[in-house]
Amino acid sequence: MQSKVSTFSNIPFVRLVLPFILGIVFCRYFPELPIIWVISGICFLFICLLVFQLIPALRSKYSLAPFWGIALNIILFISAFALTSQHAVKNDYFTNNKSGYLLGEIIEQPTEKEKSIKTVLEIQAIRSNNEWISTDGKVILYFQKDKKSSSLKNGDRIIFEPSLQEIENAGNPKEFDYKQYLAFHLITHQAYLKSANWKMVSSKADGGILLFADNLRKNILSVLKKYGFKGDAFSVTSALTLGYVSELDAEVKQAYIASGAMHVLSVSGLHVGIVFVVLNYLLFFMSKKKRLIIFKTIIIVLFLWGYALLTGLSPAVLRAAAMFSFVVIGKAFSRQTNIYNSLSVSALVLLIINPLMLFDVGFQLSYMAVLGIVYYQPMIYKLLYFKNKIIDWIWALTSVGIAAQLVTFPLSLYYFHQFPNYFLITGLIVIPLSTLIIYMAMLLFAISPWEWGATWVAKGLIKLVDLMNGSCQYIENMPGAVARDIPFSMSLMLLFYLSLILATLFIVYKKISYLRYLLVSIILILGFTIYEKINTLEQRKLYVYNIKGVSSINFIDGSKNVLFSDLVPQKTNMLNSLKGNWLMLGVGKERIIPFSQLNKQFLFTNILTTNNENLFFKNNYFNFYGCRIVALREKFKIPEQITKKLDVKYIVLSNNVFMNISEIIKVYNPSQIIIDASNSKWRINKWIEEAKKYNVKCFAVTESGAFVVDI
Repeated sequence: MQSKVSTFSNIPFVRLVLPFILGIVFCRYFPELPIIWVISGICFLFICLLVFQLIPALRSKYSLAPFWGIALNIILFISAFALTSQHAVKNDYFTNNKSGYLLGEIIEQPTEKEKSIKTVLEIQAIRSNNEWISTDGKVILYFQKDKKSSSLKNGDRIIFEPSLQEIENAGNPKEFDYKQYLAFHLITHQAYLKSANWKMVSSKADGGILLFADNLRKNILSVLKKYGFKGDAFSVTSALTLGYVSELDAEVKQAYIASGAMHVLSVSGLHVGIVFVVLNYLLFFMSKKKRLIIFKTIIIVLFLWGYALLTGLSPAVLRAAAMFSFVVIGKAFSRQTNIYNSLSVSALVLLIINPLMLFDVGFQLSYMAVLGIVYYQPMIYKLLYFKNKIIDWIWALTSVGIAAQLVTFPLSLYYFHQFPNYFLITGLIVIPLSTLIIYMAMLLFAISPWEWGATWVAKGLIKLVDLMNGSCQYIENMPGAVARDIPFSMSLMLLFYLSLILATLFIVYKKISYLRYLLVSIILILGFTIYEKINTLEQRKLYVYNIKGVSSINFIDGSKNVLFSDLVPQKTNMLNSLKGNWLMLGVGKERIIPFSQLNKQFLFTNILTTNNENLFFKNNYFNFYGCRIVALREKFKIPEQITKKLDVKYIVLSNNVFMNISEIIKVYNPSQIIIDASNSKWRINKWIEEAKKYNVKCFAVTESGAFVVDI
């Protein structure tokens, strides 16, 4: 694929990062391999190579170049595996110690929540047997909201009692894996601390680079407020320039997501690139002498990383800052830098720091977008030629959007299941506007002491931000702006990328064999899609979900989807928990029936069919393909006419129904009792203990996650 850009030998860091990434992926999916084997493997390879190198007879008889190459790849693979394994268990030590005290430093600026103060703490030591033992790891802490906790800031060190709890998911199928997301950022535990349970050890009020960056960000934000920025204008400008997204309104976020412009609100390569261009232009006079060039390089690199620090050190900013740093350093030493090398070395450095960053969605999309732009944009741009400079500029900008979407759309569909259909229109409007906004914001910050000039710049900047917001909202409201709820599995994603690679190879090398493989991959995609459709039509499933305080019973019959639930005002939050599962099952539009409406409908009809001839409901009884289910809720009373035990498959206990297990089994003969998430904790524990006493199978969704069964 690269022959027209550079030979593979000219991009050594690409060859280094690939086995390293493979080692990370291997550890992620096969973590049970003992680490001692890994270390032994590295030592064995080194010994073999040294033997070949030190014995003249062997060295003269065999060329060692291939062996060194193979060994290097294996060592990189094994090293990545070992490093990933080490990060995966980083928090084990202090979480397995339930006594003593923990000492740590706040590494994320505390934020105020409704009833608490939230921050991230890096553990430094644990007190055990009257001595401090050095350790590491990160935890999320929620402090009791008061004057004491409100004064906390980045860099403060505290000591506290270890009341840590492991971060858990609700256990609903295909729901956003919050536990895994935090684990990729080396956070596995959290705790709530009352004021009496922690104490300040030292404060970095006098310095610290993180504290300095936070204070500088606050000062810059105060400049925006001083010159009339408020509401959406303030939130978008602060997000666009500083990565400060705390005040972004949900409607504004949705408008940018639907129009395909959300990436401009996440500080990334575009923003770092603009900072680089501005600095490079302002320091043009330092490009003539060697010493000045080196000094210029140091200034630019420091400013790039200072900006990255100011914006919160997100993976996208780290990648961009690292890449531009290598480009600048390469030019300073009169070496031709290769963009693929720069991307690879930046990725390698970040993955050495935290290999689990590879599984961060932002990290993946960021690198894929840049690769797409670097490789495919020139190819797409050359397809059309325009003499008119304005039209040519529009086409160049359009080709950038096409290249980025071409490479990232399989990932986007897999993670988000939606696609912005007007992304080209959005790109033509938002990218020039956002670039101009960043330039004007930098000018505003620079001249902020000059009130008269800053006031006029601020007025113009607010108009531009309002124009960009209005454009995104207009595009969002256009017919068919977003293709939503697209089922897209990992298998389909991998097949799409395989097809893209084969299509590229065919275009570049013009070999008919690649075309044959491409056709095979397309057939595989079609075949896999048909296979999934057949599975969808044959599925019959029952779900009882774990959504806090909500009773929910979901019946899936082929592509039909019926959900019985309560607390309709919480419908939006509830659907966010369930949508991923429905998309992967390939079911159609859900029909939601509130439990509160069932009795009302029962007054007029003897039986409710829910538009599905295989699902019936009467009173508190369900029948789904002969599987009988009883939902005992609230003030449910057992009908007096029942004279013998009723055989039922499942009993669902909801809304703290006032019944004991002993009372239930006198009337029903269930295969299993399911306790849903609408019950209080003490009642759940009571039922579980009773079920054990009477030898009745019991499943609590709050303890074990969603109940799922094929009917």
